[in-house]
Amino acid sequence: MDVLDGSDSKKWNCIYPAYINSNRSIKRGRRIAKAAAVENPTCQEIGDVVKSLGLRHEVQPRKHYTRELDRERWQLGRVKVQLVDDSGNPLHDTIHNKDQLMQYVATMIPKLKSRSTKASDQQQPGSSGRGKKKKGKK
Repeated sequence: MDVLDGSDSKKWNCIYPAYINSNRSIKRGRRIAKAAAVENPTCQEIGDVVKSLGLRHEVQPRKHYTRELDRERWQLGRVKVQLVDDSGNPLHDTIHNKDQLMQYVATMIPKLKSRSTKASDQQQPGSSGRGKKKKGKK
């Protein structure tokens, strides 16, 4: 469920794409193991995974991570997620804290349809060679 007003989301957990980005170092903000991380995730992809969990969340595309040196468009944004209710009880059966959420999001992003179409577009061979061989000097 998306949230439109930011008043409820002040105490929610915040996830920046840099937290699960395999191209970032620990010093630059990655918070999970590099083997489990995803290459260049976006806040929209994180929001899609959290939405599939049924948790209340808010995608904030104009926010940026303070350790992010270059402010490229795909790096902007964060997702605020409500993991516990007001009394401190977890809202999801298997995900109880921020670390578990980041691990789950990192495993699910490569399975998104948007990721699978990007990967198939990049793997198609180009027609730059045209099959002609150059003859060399003998």
